[in-house]
Amino acid sequence: MDREVKLVSVEYAVFVHATEDFDKVIKAVENLMPPKLRDRKRVEVEETYGHYENPIRIARTSFRNPEYAAQALTWIWSRLSDEDKARLTRDLDLHLDNKSKFYMRFDKQEAFLGYVKLSSGDDVIKVVFSFKGSREAVKDFLLSYNLRVV
Repeated sequence: MDREVKLVSVEYAVFVHATEDFDKVIKAVENLMPPKLRDRKRVEVEETYGHYENPIRIARTSFRNPEYAAQALTWIWSRLSDEDKARLTRDLDLHLDNKSKFYMRFDKQEAFLGYVKLSSGDDVIKVVFSFKGSREAVKDFLLSYNLRVV
């Protein structure tokens, strides 16, 4: 089995509701990025509508550079609480799909305040890390990541 793993990219995505200040939501997203990447982001916006025809914007920014993706993973991981790290480790199978994508959801309000806090709610910023390598190899890599960053 191939055990080689390569981190390829990271994508940030968030729903911006009509009642929210777009710039504040983007600030929350920036707060989940290493400072060096914040000025390099390019935000793409998709206009859509919710269940009751309320306008919603989906804002996305991604870095398809392995070095930037690694910086983002390291930066986020180093700011997670021990409780959130333990939760991710325990529930890793729920955060990793068969295409070797690692999903994390962060509390949007906490991110705006500068905190990196996992959330299972609806008002979240989704961060997706894409890897090349088998799902099992990526899982092993992520399980060992805690030892390298902390």
